[in-house]
Amino acid sequence: MNSQESNVPNNQFTFHRIHGSRIRLSNSSKTATRLEAAKFYDNGVVYSALPLSGHAKFVVQAQELAVGWSGSFKIGVILISPEVFKDGFQPPRYSPAMPHSWVWSSLSLHVGQDLKISYGSVNLEDLRKGDKLGMEISREGTLQFLVNDKSQGAAATNVYSTDKLVYGFVDHYGQAVTSTIAEAFVNPFSLQHLCKRKILTGLTNNVSKLEPFLPTPLLAFLADT
Repeated sequence: MNSQESNVPNNQFTFHRIHGSRIRLSNSSKTATRLEAAKFYDNGVVYSALPLSGHAKFVVQAQELAVGWSGSFKIGVILISPEVFKDGFQPPRYSPAMPHSWVWSSLSLHVGQDLKISYGSVNLEDLRKGDKLGMEISREGTLQFLVNDKSQGAAATNVYSTDKLVYGFVDHYGQAVTSTIAEAFVNPFSLQHLCKRKILTGLTNNVSKLEPFLPTPLLAFLADT
């Protein structure tokens, strides 16, 4: 790990104070429960309190499921501007309605609100109490979802390619009632790497624009992704 980086460990990870209207947080905000689950199936979205950065992992364990509903846990990441949560962001009733997101639901991956493709070897509606559901993002920005530590394959690439923050979320939908954070960490990007990302975003990743102005070693650093 780069000496300029520091690991944010599991014991500092909680669910965000902003969440769906039927969610109650407990266990120092590490457990989320959808209230009145026998009557209502929605408004159960929770977010990671910390944005994901660098090499990151965010895993929850199913603690309680209800009968009588179709649908179950949904999981994903959302790209969001830093100021949005501060402005009273309202979570959607149903997570695939979120723009700028990747949502795994059942056997499908929802990319934003427009694209739905087949994904995963596990149907999330088959999850049982005690199963673990999560996500892992590589430093290169490749997102994969996990069930009981088994990868379901790459769901997205370049999730860190914009200035937006990346938050993980879990949607307690239908059968899904309660989950607890089981494992989470972030190995954040170094300041050097963040500066590089900012420059490349402004150049739309076209480093050649700077060739007349920068020395070869610095150009090589910027071009090395």
